[in-house]
Parts: sequence; C-alpha cells; structure tokens
Amino acid sequence: MTTMKAVDRPSVSADWAPRHAAAPVRARIRGHVVSLGLIALLVPLTRWWAAQVLLVPLLIIAPGVLLLRALRIPGEVVSSFPVYVPAASIIVLFGSGLAVDIAGPLAGVAAPLRTVPLLVTLEVTCLALLVASVNAPPDVAIPWSSVARPVRLAWPLILPVIAAAGALRLNSGHGNDVAFIAVGALVAVLVIPVVYAARLGDAALQVILYAASLALLWSNSLRGDGLYGFDIATEYQRLQQTILTGTWHAAHPNDAYGAMLSVTVLPTEIHALSGVPGLLILKVVYPVIYALFPVAIFDLARRVVSSRWAFLAAAFTIGQYAFTEIAAVARQEIALVLFVPLIAAMLDTWIQRRSRWALVGLLAAAMAVSHYSTTYVAITLCGIAIPLQFALSWFREIPRITGAVAVAFIAALASATIWYVPVTSSDSHLLRVAETVQVQGLDLLPNRAPGSGLLAAYLQGNTKTPMSAARYEQLVSLYYSGNKPFITPFSNAGLSRYALHDSPVPTPPVKWHAGYGLLGVGLLVIEQLANVVAAVGALLMVLRRKTSVITRQVGVLALVTTLLLTVIRFSGTLAAAYGQERAQLQGLVLLSITLCWAIRGLAGGWRSRQARVLAVTAACLAVVLANTSYLVGAVLGGGTSASLANAGAAYEYFYTSTPELASAQWLGGAVRPGQLVYADEYGQLRLAAVTGLPDGLILDITPQTLNQHAWVYASRTNIINRRAFALYQNHSVTYVFPVSFLNADYDLVYADGSSEVFHW
Repeated sequence: MTTMKAVDRPSVSADWAPRHAAAPVRARIRGHVVSLGLIALLVPLTRWWAAQVLLVPLLIIAPGVLLLRALRIPGEVVSSFPVYVPAASIIVLFGSGLAVDIAGPLAGVAAPLRTVPLLVTLEVTCLALLVASVNAPPDVAIPWSSVARPVRLAWPLILPVIAAAGALRLNSGHGNDVAFIAVGALVAVLVIPVVYAARLGDAALQVILYAASLALLWSNSLRGDGLYGFDIATEYQRLQQTILTGTWHAAHPNDAYGAMLSVTVLPTEIHALSGVPGLLILKVVYPVIYALFPVAIFDLARRVVSSRWAFLAAAFTIGQYAFTEIAAVARQEIALVLFVPLIAAMLDTWIQRRSRWALVGLLAAAMAVSHYSTTYVAITLCGIAIPLQFALSWFREIPRITGAVAVAFIAALASATIWYVPVTSSDSHLLRVAETVQVQGLDLLPNRAPGSGLLAAYLQGNTKTPMSAARYEQLVSLYYSGNKPFITPFSNAGLSRYALHDSPVPTPPVKWHAGYGLLGVGLLVIEQLANVVAAVGALLMVLRRKTSVITRQVGVLALVTTLLLTVIRFSGTLAAAYGQERAQLQGLVLLSITLCWAIRGLAGGWRSRQARVLAVTAACLAVVLANTSYLVGAVLGGGTSASLANAGAAYEYFYTSTPELASAQWLGGAVRPGQLVYADEYGQLRLAAVTGLPDGLILDITPQTLNQHAWVYASRTNIINRRAFALYQNHSVTYVFPVSFLNADYDLVYADGSSEVFHW
C-alpha cells in the first residue's frame, strides 16, 4: 500500500483541458428546457405522491445547474464537487421566492407565496439564467457520464429505508429490532471502507457516506407524530405561518427564526411547488439535503488527501453527537450545506476569478439569510485568516491575499449586517451576547466546581450540570420574588407537602460495567486526542515547506478554527450564544481534514506501520460511532436515544404525539392577550410547534412560581411519567411534576389522556 501525495484536485488532471466538442446551441440547452418543462407539467399533478417524489429532486438540481452554467463554472469542477449543484439551487430558490414575495403585493397579489406565482417566478428566473448561459463555453457542460454511476453502487441506499422503517415501527409501539439493525449496519458501512477504500473508488464512498448520513438522520427525524428536537419546533411554527398566510414579511424583531429564509420562504416554495406537506419537508426533505454535508467534506478533503483519509474525515464528522442534533435545527442544516461549498469555492483555483468571486459572494449571502451563528463563525474564520495568511506569505509559499476569501468575508459581513439589522431587525441575539459580555465578560469555565482541576473543567466544557430539585426550588423562588413582582403565588404554595422532589429519568441497568466504562472513556480520549492531532496537523500544514498551496490554505483556516473553538469551549458566554457541539461540527469541515492529513503522515511509507495505523484508526472510528449512535447503550444498557427505544431522557424530551399537539393547539386558541402561560422546559416544544405562545412562556412550574391567574400546559411526560424538566443558570433539573398542587388550586379544563391544561 502506498501513500498519495497531496494535490490540489485529485480528480482533475493538472493538464486538464476542455474535452467537450462544440455543440449547437440548441442541443446544449435542450436538456435544460426539458427539465423546466417537466417541473411545469408535474406541479399541477402534486396530488399524487409520484409527482412529489419527482419534483423534489428536480427542484434541488435543475435551478442550480442553470446558475452554475450562467456563472461559467466548468463542468469538470462541478462533477468533482457535486454539492455545488444543490447549493446553487438553494440560492435560486431563495432569490425567486424572495423576488415574488416582494414584487407580488406591488402587482396586486396578496399571497405571493402560492403555487402559481412561485412557479411563474421560478420558471422566469431559470429561463433568464438559461439565456445568460447560451454563449457559455462548451466546458461548462457537466459531464454527466462521469457523475452517473452503475446501479450496483446504489446498494447502500437501502440503509435509509431500513432506518425509516425502524423509526416508524417504534412510533407504532413495536420493538427496536429493525432500528437496531439499521444502526448496526450504518456503523459497519462507515468503518469497513476505511480499510478497503482503495478498492471501492470515490463514487462508492460518496454513496456510502450519503446513505449512512441519511439513515442516521431519518432514524431520529421520523420519530413521533410531530417534529423531533428543540429549535425545529419553533421553526415549524414559522413555516406553517408562512404557508397559511402565503406571504413573508421582512420585519421580525427579536425573532431569529422567522427572519431566516431557510425556514420560511425556501420550505414554503418547496411545499407549494412539490405538494409535500410542511411537516414532511422538515422531517424528510431537509435531512435529504443535509445528508450531503459529509459528502461535501469528502470532496473537499480529496483535494488534500487520498480517498481513504477523505472518507475517514467525513465518517468522523458523522460520528459526532452534534451531527444528528443539527437535524433539529433546520436553519443550520441548510447553512452547513452552503458553508462547505463556500470553503471549496474560496480555495478552488480551477474556476476563473470573476466566476469564482460571484459564486463565493452568492454562497456567503445565502448562508447569511439561512442561519446567523453559522454566518458569524464564517465571518470570524475569514476575517482572521486574511491577516494570518498575509503574515505567513512572507516566509512560506502562499498568496499574500486570496481574493475569494476576502470576497467571502465582505459578502458574509455585508449580508449579515444588512439582513439582520435594517431588513429584518432580528439582531437581538447578537445584542444580548454583547450585553452579556459587557456585564460578565467571557465567563470562563462557569461549571468549574470548587477544588476541581482546570483539566477536568475543560473536559467537561460548558455543558449543563445537574441541580437538585430542592436547590432549584429555593433559588427560583428567591429570583421570582425579587425580579417578577407581577407573579402572585397561592397562599398554600409553601406547604411542605408540595415541596419539589427529584425524579431522575429511569435508565436500563448496565449489563457489563467494565466494557461500558471502557468504551465511554475511550470515546473521551479519542475525541480529545483528535482535537490535539487536528490542531498539530493544521500547524504542520502551515509551516512545512513541502506542501501544496491549497494544503497550506486549509491549514490557515483550520488554525483559526482551532482558536475559535478553544475560546468557545472556555467561554460560557459564547457557548450559550452558540453551543460548543454545533460549533465543533462546523469546525470539523476543516479540522477533520487536518486530522486525517496528520494521521496519513504518521502512517508514513512503510507497509507495516501503515497497517498498524490503519487498524488503530478504524478501531477508534468504531468506538466513536458505537457511542454516538447509542449502539453501546442499546447493547450494554445504561440508556439510549429515542432512535432505538420508546423510553429514556431523549424520548421524554422530544417525542411528540398527536394528542399533545391537539391540546397545545387548543390552549393557543383559548389564551387571551396578557394572560400568563406556563410549561416546563420540554413541554414548551409542543406549544412552539403549533402556537406563538413560547415567545412569552414561563418555564418554571413550581408551587412558589405559579401565578394565581394563569394557564398551565402539561405534556405526556408530565402527566403519564409525573416528571418535569427545567434549566436554571446552565443547570438541568428533573423533578416530580406538581400535579397534586395543580389539582388543589387549578381547574382541569382540557384532558385527552396524555396531556392536560389547567387554568384558574
């Protein structure tokens, strides 16, 4: 086995020249006209599921191909980085949807985000792009023969089907056998190719990555009757509001959800044109798009390392807890699928300067209107990388300034400033962070216990730590009495029989303590060692003399990423603004490459050493995937995720049933302006999905914080499991739901067997 020297683009020859013979204009555009005509013909047929299945991929592919042609992006470049196509389609859908939303009312169309106006605008936009690309050189034609692969390579796509079946069986109350098989299979198909990558080829590896990603995502997103996760509940409410009104208004003060086109205009347009319900767009279609994220990392890594190590970089990214959690943040799903092509375009010297800058600017702007935190990280990376690269260029071979990086920085910063401040007025999240920093600074390692070491505090990070119910009740009561004078508790609230008691979520007993503990410690060691190796790899990429320019540029961006992630891990203020796990996932776009570049260098050129390094690497990946997919918990006990069980903490937090949504919707219609509404930390998700109540919700359901004149929403977990959850000052609390107090002082005004509403 031999190692591969780093090259700028492994899939493109250095002496590449256009190989497409000149063709008549009519022949070149015929396929694009057919795709646009097919969209127009299928839209009226969306009552049938077959039309929906065809329209979704058409909308994700056809507009993007036309935009890339109009920008004169070479077809060979697109075929080597296929995620450019869906990213470009998102840009076109953003643009056409926003255009009709603005121009529609001016033309007398009260609800412009409906099927006919959206279809007309999209077709006109695509035809304009087609006209603009008529005189494009022949080399912009995508060599589809090199993209299309034999059917035999599609076998991994059975994995998402099995995962979906497993999730639906669990929803129906059946066992977890199918779900367990799906998770076990996806772990296997991500570990085995690390050893046999050279025999499989890039196409097979890309399909495996996509199939495993989608299987993991669907195994979670398809759980429950509603949406599975936290942010996505509020995102769904904003989407439904946009679908129902048929319009999107720019002004969204203090609303970082409704201000993002990724959860308003884009899914509304997909719904209107494909007929797919809004709920399924977020549960099914968005994971289909987000599953391209690891594939994009693989294609980006292939410019620096060989197929095996590029696959490992992408597989390691899939093996992060945050990878699945992002499926519950629809805005970031779209933003990350734009972020990787943005990095790729910034470093892609195979695109002419004007076309490259235009593509980078459009990707940066689209990212800014998709998710604010992803954009802030991108702005920081580019802003620091520019002066760092300039300084490095004086003693290493690297351009003084990469124009595309500067364009990305300017475009992202300008788009964010304009969109978040004057257009949507949704910059309150940034103002809150600035105010917090001004008041309490960076709040370094806020969870560090007295007497604990710095290393232990760092390894724990800025994660939530548990607090007892009694301590929580004492602190929250003092806080309300001093800061919320409008709350008037009942006279019997302080009685001892109503005192809060802990109620931990039951977990299955561990069957093999030694193995369970070893795998848990192994995960911690591997992740922290990976962080160190990735940082060292980034430094070596920058300082070594015999490295390619693109390798050095990746190293510069990775060094900045390391610095940013270190600051976020130490700072409680920044971690609260942007969770460190999600920041880590975005950072792995670059750090996973430097990690695998360093491991490849460690393997060296000796076959025996390569074999040992490869075996250890594959074993480490297996440990990571077994833990983060919760396979360890399912086999050895100790608790698992809702993707593998109808019990446990995640199940009680996020699994949503139809009766819960019905009671939440009833409450939303019954509450009058000015009335107080209470729900616990996770009960609020049911209200967020179908009402606008969470904007003024009170999340502390304790006898001494409940107002005499209020509504109280109780979820399935509150009523059936008699358990409630709270977050207080970055501490988690799990306590017995005070149903006896509620029955004594409130009237039960709604009940459906699994959720209830109280009112006084």
